[in-house]
Amino acid sequence: TMKLAAARLDLHHEHGEMLHPAARQAKLAQAAKAAATPSPAKKPREGIKDFRAFLKEYQEQFPDDVFHVEKELKAEFECSAVAKKFDQRHEYPLIIFHKVINLNGRVSPFRASVNVVGDRQKMAFALDSDIDRVGAEWAKRVQSEKRAPQVVPRKGSPCKQNVHLGDAVNLWDFPVLRIHEMDPGHYISAGLLTCYDPEKRAVNCGYHRGFVVGPREIRCYLSPGTHNAWNLRAHEELGEPMKVAYWIGHHPAATMGAHTHMGYPSDHYETAGALMGEPLRVTASETLGDDFMVPADAEVVIEGIMRPGVRAPEGPFGEYPRYYGPQIMSPVMEVTAVTYRNDAIWDTLMVGMVHDYAGVQAENVVYEVVRRAVPQLKRVYLPRSGNGRFHVYLQIKKIHDGQPRAAIMATLAAFEWIKHVVVVDDDIDVYDDAQVLWAIATRSQWDRDLIVVP
Repeated sequence: TMKLAAARLDLHHEHGEMLHPAARQAKLAQAAKAAATPSPAKKPREGIKDFRAFLKEYQEQFPDDVFHVEKELKAEFECSAVAKKFDQRHEYPLIIFHKVINLNGRVSPFRASVNVVGDRQKMAFALDSDIDRVGAEWAKRVQSEKRAPQVVPRKGSPCKQNVHLGDAVNLWDFPVLRIHEMDPGHYISAGLLTCYDPEKRAVNCGYHRGFVVGPREIRCYLSPGTHNAWNLRAHEELGEPMKVAYWIGHHPAATMGAHTHMGYPSDHYETAGALMGEPLRVTASETLGDDFMVPADAEVVIEGIMRPGVRAPEGPFGEYPRYYGPQIMSPVMEVTAVTYRNDAIWDTLMVGMVHDYAGVQAENVVYEVVRRAVPQLKRVYLPRSGNGRFHVYLQIKKIHDGQPRAAIMATLAAFEWIKHVVVVDDDIDVYDDAQVLWAIATRSQWDRDLIVVP
């Protein structure tokens, strides 16, 4: 299993001393309780829906859940050690690092952020939903509210405020973090790698880790079952390079929508618009052609190509189950341009730390399948303890003894990653591991209640 290099840190909240864990948890519990109820009517939002708008609105609503670090910290291990410190306390504040020391030994001119979608509260806030219904809201919008993107001119697009081409590109200027002890270097983890399928020209977006090897080289792991890997294979069969772009930093509704798993091929910019409640603004790339569109309001856009058959060593990398993925020969992205906003914010997903993001989208998939078998199903939760993938807690209003078995079998058929299913009564809070374990300990006899499916 993986661990972080030790770092001695003396950190302070922007408003003073770092809050004591108990005091901070009490404040957040009160805020979460408020967030669990439907949001009151909001004033009409003005301006563009982007990361900065989200940060401003979220900080106004939950000031104790945004943590500013003004101290100089290294991009190598020290920033991730801060996030790990909170992770060990089961807290996932949105953290902004203002002074990150890059590999070149200089303080980056850009800020870095982590935990933007670190828990249900932030995702619910991004969708104007609540922590109990955010998964269902995500699914509903994708199914019925897709919106074609809005094309805007390059001139005036925020992501074009600074443009560097060719040899002028230097990715080391950005606060690219090195997260885990055995990671070979600094990784892009919150970049949505974007490309088009060569036949239908549908735009696909997915989170793919990117090992920044040099100022203009990124080695990208495309796991074989992903649509971006299929697109690369299709380009290679044609003997053509694949045009790609990473975009980093946007409103969480945009990134959640763009990262939605759908059939192949599908337009992920349309689902970004679905979750945003308005069209995603896009603009033409600098070096990939006028028909290759990138989000106009992203913080950073990195453009490049992947040549057919070109692979290089990438990994190991600390992945979401808290184990290292092995070193593998991965496609190489030759960077041709980087564009970014003034005072850009570089975002990083804390891969390998526990958070809610992985499970929320899958919850509604499970809910829809199980509800058909057991209409009395009330809630579905893929807990952090199962990495948002491997455990499922089902809360039902039980009216006969056959329901739990029916619910379990339907769940196992609904989502291939699931290994363990626990069904509890409607007086148990499925969002609380301790309550679920208490119910297992006091309300079950495994000689008759345990179902093992080979």
